[in-house]
Amino acid sequence: MLSVFGSVVFALLYGGMLWAKAYRWRYLAKSYAAQAGPVIDKRNMRSAVLIGLGAFNSFKGIITIGVHENGASFRVMPIFSLFHEPLFVPYSDIRGWRATWYLDARSSELEFGRSPEVKMVLPQEDAEWIRSHAGHKMRLRDDRPPQQGNASRGWHAFTVLHAAASLAMLLWLSAYFLLQ
Repeated sequence: MLSVFGSVVFALLYGGMLWAKAYRWRYLAKSYAAQAGPVIDKRNMRSAVLIGLGAFNSFKGIITIGVHENGASFRVMPIFSLFHEPLFVPYSDIRGWRATWYLDARSSELEFGRSPEVKMVLPQEDAEWIRSHAGHKMRLRDDRPPQQGNASRGWHAFTVLHAAASLAMLLWLSAYFLLQ
């Protein structure tokens, strides 16, 4: 009986966590939830960050991006896709500019016309790949500053400080245990 209760509690907590983390995706789905038509090309296991509405969500390696004749599709991998409907965004609704979100790669911040409050940050190579299939229907500009200002640079500073603190703690613990 206790294991059934524990399983139900686990399922409710897991479902609640996924539902809460899917808030920004569900917001985009209000305008762009649709099954896309035939795919021209797709990339699996891609990363994206949704920013807006007061916070952000990272989808590291769990997004499939598809390009179609009239737009791009975004789908979360099945094991994580609860509360994440597939999105189809027409090329004409996508505007983008270079951003500094990722530490390990150049990135582009995409804004979707019908839901400008939530933006999607992709590695720059994925945004360029989408644009190469969109032709003149999508604008990816170099000259527009990121909507969030220099806020994303704070993550660079946070990461460096976190790495320095971790290294200091590692050195301190190593010295402590070696001198014992």
